[in-house]
Amino acid sequence: PPGQKRGPPMHKGYVIKRILYTIFIFFIVVTLNFFIPRIGVEDPAQRYYPPQGNMSDIEYDIVKQLTREQYGFDVSTFQQYLRYLGDLLHGDLGTSFQAGSPKVADLIAERLPWTLVLSVSTLFIGLVLGLLIGSYAAWKRGRRVDTMVLNASTITTALPAFFIALLLSLYLGFEWEWFPAYTDPNMAASFDWSLRSISLVAASAALPVISMSIGSIVSYAQNTRNSVIAVSGEDFILTARAKGLPTRQVLYKHTLRNAMLPIVTNLGMSVSGLIGGSVVIEQIFNWNGMGTLFLNANNTNDYPLMMGIMLFLSFFALVANLVTDLCYCLLDPRVTVGGAR
Repeated sequence: PPGQKRGPPMHKGYVIKRILYTIFIFFIVVTLNFFIPRIGVEDPAQRYYPPQGNMSDIEYDIVKQLTREQYGFDVSTFQQYLRYLGDLLHGDLGTSFQAGSPKVADLIAERLPWTLVLSVSTLFIGLVLGLLIGSYAAWKRGRRVDTMVLNASTITTALPAFFIALLLSLYLGFEWEWFPAYTDPNMAASFDWSLRSISLVAASAALPVISMSIGSIVSYAQNTRNSVIAVSGEDFILTARAKGLPTRQVLYKHTLRNAMLPIVTNLGMSVSGLIGGSVVIEQIFNWNGMGTLFLNANNTNDYPLMMGIMLFLSFFALVANLVTDLCYCLLDPRVTVGGAR
């Protein structure tokens, strides 16, 4: 009624608790991210020592000490950890061991947009088509579309995305030459926002996006189907039908809207893996994104770069989970602190 004070749209205690919990988990991630790469490694700087050549043992020990100082391994592991925390508080992810000593944050910023090209495209295509197909399959339960969704779910569960990518690369790339089978290695360096560059990126991204979108579409479609079927028997849906509302309005405005919680869960999981979930696909199609950057860092034992990438991916996943939890409060006001209802 007019003049009546409305309650808060979201329980403040729940929000504060989720934020503090996320910060605590992130601190644990930072700690593990620092110590795990150093487990079982006697001297992290050993691979960077130059050949001894004609140097005496004393001279070589001096060179090794200078190398340790250069890469920050000249102090104890705990002191390195405190230094690492201090750098993170200033927004510094460290310096890579690559030639020229580039900043880790700069390397991530250079590759991140290319990974987002694949991931965001896949997420958008999978979400939109999955919602539409899943809703229609639930409405036509037991018919051809519904059966196709269930069968496709079984097939995509048995066939991983990289296997689908290999098949698409073989037939659509090599055999029929519809799309480039491999990405042009100079695509990123020569990109200038011209129509030609944008067309090249779109053509090169076609097979990777299709490879990842197939499983995404089927996953969203199945989750949407199951959720819509669970909601379609509720009294308010039966009332909407009894009022003679159009079928499409009942389906997409009433049923789907109230079936969103499981879909939001699936969406949150997808967003969590938005950046780091395409490592194998990037390798198959030679796409220079975050996945190939991490594999190169792992192959060269580039500790700062590996730690920076893992920390960035973990932070992104935690934020995505936090946003998903807060969206629960908006979609279902019954969610309160501790999950009580």
